[in-house]
Amino acid sequence: HDAGYAPAIKHALTSSDAVTAVSESLKRETQRVLDFDGPIEVIHNFFTPRPPSRPPEVVRRELGLGDEVLVVHSSNLRHGKRVDLLLETVARVRPRGAFKLLILAGEAFAPFAGDVRRLGLTDRVIVREKVYAIEDYLQIADVGLYTSDAESFCLSILEAMCFGCPSVSTRVGGIPEVVEDNESALLVPAGDVAALANALEALIHDEPRRHALGRAAQARARERFSAEVIVPRYEALYRRLCR
Repeated sequence: HDAGYAPAIKHALTSSDAVTAVSESLKRETQRVLDFDGPIEVIHNFFTPRPPSRPPEVVRRELGLGDEVLVVHSSNLRHGKRVDLLLETVARVRPRGAFKLLILAGEAFAPFAGDVRRLGLTDRVIVREKVYAIEDYLQIADVGLYTSDAESFCLSILEAMCFGCPSVSTRVGGIPEVVEDNESALLVPAGDVAALANALEALIHDEPRRHALGRAAQARARERFSAEVIVPRYEALYRRLCR
């Protein structure tokens, strides 16, 4: 956060009847950065996917996919998402013809176009900007790739999980609360491009493991991060406050 906002944010928290955080990581960060010692209740995010609006084969045809493994990244492309590391990671994967990377960009991708060309990824990277029907693309995703320096939760990983898509990700912030390493995702240290590339390449070439991780990810999303699980926790909080 912008340090200049810290006094105002702390005042808002101390004046609130209740404070929630979407992860234990964010709770600890709030306490540390803002020197806030009030109660914080952790209630994780949830995601309810809509049915895809187009059949998978139609979406694959739109993207020009053959039998390549589809690696997906969705984010707002801000600095902390480390899109530079994302591109460097996929540039190391061999053989390059085994995959394509689909970037679902919440902002303009133009600032990174030069990196795509420099790394020789022009024929490997597909970009769709400001996509609202993300379910159309997540239904055909094979692996998610997330290279952030920090994340309070990483809703994008949860969105992929709902479609049985495992992720390769940096082990930062609240992400280890969303997925379990070697159970529903592969987690590596932040900034370690070699480890990211090795993990991604391993999943690209190991379909049974990819599917096993994906099934576990989908089950974890349903059991821990569905509206049926999370919404009642907010309702219980509001009931306590209204007494």
